[in-house]
Amino acid sequence: MDGAENADEIVAAIKAYKEAHSPEQTEDAVRRWYEKYDQELASVIQQNLDVKALRDANVINGYEMCEQSQDYEQCAARRNAEVKGARDDQAEINNNNRRVTRIQHAFMKVRNGLALSNLHYDWFKIRTTNNIDRY
Repeated sequence: MDGAENADEIVAAIKAYKEAHSPEQTEDAVRRWYEKYDQELASVIQQNLDVKALRDANVINGYEMCEQSQDYEQCAARRNAEVKGARDDQAEINNNNRRVTRIQHAFMKVRNGLALSNLHYDWFKIRTTNNIDRY
């Protein structure tokens, strides 16, 4: 998943593997590859959900603390910290989104390539960014 997109090479390797191995061995090899990247996909999606939830909680807490405080300077410093934190969080989310997109697109291309080789696996589902649904 690092470097240039290589889904076509992955499909070609699976096709070559299929020629020398049983259907069960082929499915097992594909499933191991899939599970490795599906776990990475799940992890990156969950990181984004966690960062967003924490950011939302921090903003709400910061707002409530400013409402309760009469110290304008403290409130302004808190808001500035929240803005910086939001920028940092957004950078992390953007990096994670690039990884999510890369894995999802590779999965789609590989799954379609496998279908063209008459390899259909019901378990080969792609996670969505809510980390619940799969298609």
